[in-house]
Amino acid sequence: MSEPWLRPRRTGAAALLTAGLVLLPGMAAAQAPFELVGERALGMAGAFVAVADDATAVYWNPAGLVSGQPLGMTVGWARSESGNQEGPAVPGVVRGDRRFTSLGTWPLGVSYGAFSTSRVDADGASSVQVHTLRTRQLGATVLQTIVDGLVAGATVNYLRGSVVSSTPGDVSADDAFDAAGDLDADSHGTMDIDLGLMADFQQVRIGFTWKNLRSVSFTSDDDVVFELPRQARLGVAVLPTDGVTLAMDIDLNTVDLRGDLRRLVALGGEIRLASAVTARSGVRWNLEGDRRAVGAAGLSVAIRPSIWLDGHYTQGWSAEDRGFGVAMRAAF
Repeated sequence: MSEPWLRPRRTGAAALLTAGLVLLPGMAAAQAPFELVGERALGMAGAFVAVADDATAVYWNPAGLVSGQPLGMTVGWARSESGNQEGPAVPGVVRGDRRFTSLGTWPLGVSYGAFSTSRVDADGASSVQVHTLRTRQLGATVLQTIVDGLVAGATVNYLRGSVVSSTPGDVSADDAFDAAGDLDADSHGTMDIDLGLMADFQQVRIGFTWKNLRSVSFTSDDDVVFELPRQARLGVAVLPTDGVTLAMDIDLNTVDLRGDLRRLVALGGEIRLASAVTARSGVRWNLEGDRRAVGAAGLSVAIRPSIWLDGHYTQGWSAEDRGFGVAMRAAF
């Protein structure tokens, strides 16, 4: 429940909500999925919009920041892979690397993320190219209470990004991605914004998130475009007893990951097994295309009071589709 001193004038919150509703998207072209950061979120397969109560809320649902401890911090790294990374660089192989640091309090939050997404694409009849989007973003999050139990939040991001293209040659996809990561490219900066709402009914929470409202894009010298799409997601979390959380998320719009249409449903949960151990798992699947599923599992271990080591692992429909990561998380 939000604190009374967090309750500013409602006109600003109403304007924030109105802007989000106006910008609620339909179909959008995209090259970046929603599930990028947050070990708890990824360990629950992305069912986190209504759960978001740690410092990663600045990414998943800015309004959720008020649901956690007065002060929190996360520092994490994660990777996702699709296709055989050790095999030749063939079209469709993808690798993503993310580093994310966030600091949150009840009224404010700040964050920094470094993201890299590389993909092998066909270039003509018999050749391929590696296209890599690299972005850095600095975010500032603010919260406003609308009424008791209903909070609106916004994260304003300054992004600086570049797209590089390279011809991999006769090497593995993994080596091709490493080589592309060493290339220099001109970058440019832009602004984007995420909006969120969190309704807290004690044992039930409902969250909404609108990400990338400006739908910014970055273009390479050979006119390859990577877009950060508008994405809308609804989440519901149930907390039936202390130490247990059950959650469901559903995307409210469809995004196109370079020909791969996605609109996801995620189910997840976490349970405190002991005072120093929490386990979580989940599954998400695509409502578009082949409806393939991704399973997830995660674990948190308290290494000191109020400080946790988090980890996650995800496995897709193919053994070559997987994700993993680790993070340090603190809450006081």
